[in-house]
Amino acid sequence: MPGKVTIKIPKELAETFEGENVKSVQKYISEILALDLYMREEVSFGRAAELAGLSYDEFWDSVRERGFKLRVGPKTVEEAKKEYEQAKG
Repeated sequence: MPGKVTIKIPKELAETFEGENVKSVQKYISEILALDLYMREEVSFGRAAELAGLSYDEFWDSVRERGFKLRVGPKTVEEAKKEYEQAKG
C-alpha cells in the first residue's frame, strides 16, 4: 500500500478495538473509508474495493454484512434506456 498516514482517534474509539491486532484495525478503517468514498460517488465500486485492499466480491460481501443494500446498474430496461439517453447528452 503506497504511503502511510498516522491518525489519532479518541481513546473511547480506540478501546472498541481492544484485543484486535493492528492489521485488522487498519483493514476495518480502510473498508469504512473506501465505502464512504463510494457512497459519496467519488469513486466507483471497483475502485473502492481496490482502496480497501479487497477483491470486488469481498468488498461486496463486506458492504452487505454492514447492512447496506447496493444497487449496481438499472433495475429495469426503462431505467437503462433513460440512463443511456442521459449519458448521450
